[in-house]
Amino acid sequence: VNLADFIIHSSLHTQHAHLNCVIHTHTDDGIAVSAQQQGLLPISQHALKFYGKIGYHDYEGVALSLDEQARLLADLGAHRVMILRNHGLLVAGESIQRAFHEIYFLEKACQIQIKALAGGSRLNLPDSRVCERTAKQFSSPAIEPIIVNAWHAALSLIEAQRAEYCT
Repeated sequence: VNLADFIIHSSLHTQHAHLNCVIHTHTDDGIAVSAQQQGLLPISQHALKFYGKIGYHDYEGVALSLDEQARLLADLGAHRVMILRNHGLLVAGESIQRAFHEIYFLEKACQIQIKALAGGSRLNLPDSRVCERTAKQFSSPAIEPIIVNAWHAALSLIEAQRAEYCT
């Protein structure tokens, strides 16, 4: 068992029984945003999904101490998405489909932010009322069919590539 993974994942599974899937990544763009002091900026529709709905956990070194679990949970709060500073991204969902949707949008938001900041121009930030409305739209039950369809599309892509990864 990877102790660091156990400490991070089990803290959520133990305290949030409704969250059945936790995904934690170390992608280049996710780590790059996690290292930026301002965190995730509200500069894209993908990022606005998380407006006011994201926790941040300061880096404490490799997660090898059970003591960190309480701080992870406190920093996550009522959210299901968290940026682990100088470390990576973490999402949780009631289902695999929901967790996949969260990590897909969060990763895409990070990719967009890194590209936008690399352009060197001043960024256009939407009005806070637009940010709040967009975040609420993403919490609407109308999003569920989109999540299910996206999950099935991802499974189809994986199946189409089966021969490549099964050889």
